[in-house]
Parts: sequence; C-alpha cells; structure tokens
Amino acid sequence: MDSSKPGGELDDGDVVALVQGGDREAFGILVTRYQRMVFVLAQRMTGSADQAQDVVQSSFLNAFRQIESFRGDASFKTWVYGIALNECRMLYRKSGRTVALDAVAEPPAPKVGGHAFDRFVLGKMIERLPEKQKAALVLRVCEDLPFREIGQILDTSEASAKVNYFHAVKKLRAWVLPDPGREGGPS
Repeated sequence: MDSSKPGGELDDGDVVALVQGGDREAFGILVTRYQRMVFVLAQRMTGSADQAQDVVQSSFLNAFRQIESFRGDASFKTWVYGIALNECRMLYRKSGRTVALDAVAEPPAPKVGGHAFDRFVLGKMIERLPEKQKAALVLRVCEDLPFREIGQILDTSEASAKVNYFHAVKKLRAWVLPDPGREGGPS
C-alpha cells in the first residue's frame, strides 16, 4: 500500500464505490484525505476556527448521508467542497448576518507607507466581499483550483466563476490601492 495517500492506492472513486457498496468504514479514508482542506476552506469563509470545525463535521455528515447520490460527474473533492460551501452559507444565514450589499462600508484605504497586505486587514476586506466573489477568490487563490472546478463547486458556469473572481480582485484592488484623488492616496 502507498503510505503517501490515506487509504493506500485506492483513488477517491474506488473508495466511494466501497462506501456505496456498504463499507461504511471506508468513508473514514475520504474524511482523512479531505478534512484539513475542508477545514481551511471553512475557516477562510467563516473567519472562525470553531465555526469551521462545525462546518467540517456537518459537511462530512451530509456527504456520508448523500454518498449514494454521488455519481462521479465531478471529483469527490469538488463535491465535498460544494457541500462545505453550502454549510458555510447556511451558517451565515442562521447567524442573521445577512446585509444588503449597499450597506457594506468600504474598508478604509491603507495609510501611505503602511503595509497594505497585512493579513488581518486583508482578511477583513475579504470578509466584506459578496458570498460568491469571496468563495471564488478563496477557491482560486488559496486552494489553487481551476475556474472549471470552481464553477462546479459554486453550481455555476466556468465563465461565472471567472467573473466572480475578477470582481473580487477588482474590489480588493480598489480598497487596497487608494484613489489618487482621495486624501492619503498617492500623489
């Protein structure tokens, strides 16, 4: 068995087939392979390690419950990421934090000479992005997924995934690079 891959040499499709065939224990292989990635995604989407852990647990529970419906049209990773993003959305809605886009204040531009890409500040800016833009940005930049796969996860087209990503980048640039006409901006 290949020790570099949890579950030996079995690929995800083989493991899913085992689970669908009644081997409930085999699902643990998939959890071992993907729980860290799902946790990182959930933490980036929620901004909280505790909430991310809740998302991981509910995501894998839902994946296990729905494993019979997994047809393999997308990879298991893409499928479980989609479930995790839905869990993040539900958590967000349950918390009552929904805010109209127009009500979201633009983050202040960094001071000249300051560190524009300070992790905390950038994280706060990313949190202010609309949900699909934030998801597209996180999946592309942090998870290095292709737009085709991002589209599958977001249940949209590849082109829509690209548009959401580029709108997110454009907003972040506008927030990070101050307008020359604004006070404190470059002259």
